[in-house]
Amino acid sequence: MNKIEAASDLEQGHSARRFRWPLRIIIALIVLVLLALFGIHQLNKPYDRTDATYKNVEIAEGAGLPEVAALLDKEGIIRKASSFELLSKISFSGSFRPGTYFLSPSMDSLSIIKTLHSGLTTPTGFTIPAGYTVDQIATALDRDGLADKKAFLEAASSPDLADLEVLADPTGELSGTDLIEGFLFPSDYSLSSEADESMMVIMMIDAFANFYNEEYQARADELGMTPRQILIIASIIEEETSVDRERASISAVLHNRYNLELLGEDEIPKVPVCSPSKESIIAALYPEENDYTHYVLSSKLDGTHRFTADDAEYEQLNAEYEAAVKEKEDREASEKAAEEIKNSGEGGS
Repeated sequence: MNKIEAASDLEQGHSARRFRWPLRIIIALIVLVLLALFGIHQLNKPYDRTDATYKNVEIAEGAGLPEVAALLDKEGIIRKASSFELLSKISFSGSFRPGTYFLSPSMDSLSIIKTLHSGLTTPTGFTIPAGYTVDQIATALDRDGLADKKAFLEAASSPDLADLEVLADPTGELSGTDLIEGFLFPSDYSLSSEADESMMVIMMIDAFANFYNEEYQARADELGMTPRQILIIASIIEEETSVDRERASISAVLHNRYNLELLGEDEIPKVPVCSPSKESIIAALYPEENDYTHYVLSSKLDGTHRFTADDAEYEQLNAEYEAAVKEKEDREASEKAAEEIKNSGEGGS
């Protein structure tokens, strides 16, 4: 090998080493980013996907992040106060508005943080979440300075609303907020400066009327159901699951049980139990075609359900779910006890 070839090989070796260092740095950065994203994903997981019910949580004036996190932990809304605090700091959302909030253990932590930080307000108006009742909507709007709760509930109870075709009540039994329960459509709303509580109520009912088009009306007629009956089923679906792919299956169970007269009159609410999402309304109108008459939360505890038409299998699935819940509760109790012992030891030292 001559000197020119040797010099060329040496230069190529240096070039290869110079190339490897930036590549290693890039790979290391990618790994760090992926680890960070995985960590945030873990911190953001809902505490209990199986529990979609809203709980009243009162955030006191001047409460700091540690106090809020401890309260949410105590109320069973989040998995761990320290994890919630860390995620809040990462997302730069450590200050929260005081007031009454409606939070669910099935909400992910970032959604809870966003709700506590900005309430229902948006840059142009406000958002009504799916799953809220009329009273909860009034409370949240009052908390965020968007409406007066008393005035909103008075507007929502106005006898004049009975003249709206979409709220027709053939029974003549409904009055007050019962007449509009479920009809305040979950959506984003723009708020003009002159809008009062009556205008806000009408705006939300109009939003439902605009969504519930001729196709949906025809489909309800085909099922032999009124808009309110569709909303009753949709509201039950909304409370039972947050898993979109299951909505039509749960709808089928409710329709099947109703058609087979497996539901007693006391099991069917007279009004919707909340304002359901458009996804739940569509599922109520278009149930999946199956013979299922039961559903039960899965023993995987991931918020999904198991479906069956067999009574004995239903009992077995329910027993498996209850056993899984007990195992989870026992494990969490042991972990909490171990953490308390660890913390007390650190405090003593």
